[in-house]
Order: sequence, then C-alpha cells, then structure tokens
Amino acid sequence: MAEAVATWPETATCVAVRLDAAGMLHVCAPLGLDDLLDGVWRRNPRRVTAELSRARLARHDPGRRWPEVRILPP
Repeated sequence: MAEAVATWPETATCVAVRLDAAGMLHVCAPLGLDDLLDGVWRRNPRRVTAELSRARLARHDPGRRWPEVRILPP
C-alpha cells in the first residue's frame, strides 16, 4: 500500500489511515506527515511534473480555499 500512497499528486495527500478489527488506527505516510500537519502544498515529483503541478494549482486554487496554506510552487 505504501508504494501506491507515495505516488499521490501532492505530498500532503500521500497519507492513508485504516481502522483494524481491534479498533486501532494505522497510518501509512511514506512521505511523512509534516506537509499535511504544517499546511504545505507541494507537488510530489514521483507523480506530478512541474507543468502538471502548475495546472493543478490553477484549477484547485488552494490559497483561496485554505488561506493559511503555504504553497511551494513547482
């Protein structure tokens, strides 16, 4: 699962959580949790080219939706 999660488009989205039968949460964050917890929008170079990242930034406009997010341009 970690290999797949590590290819999601932005580093902060490279996180998956599952609940096991015993009620324990398991976090899979192959690129870490820093960008998610620090509110950083950064492209994942494993998946997204700089050109595609610029298009995603224009389409999603994260700075408008989340004014506190720090955008690291490609």
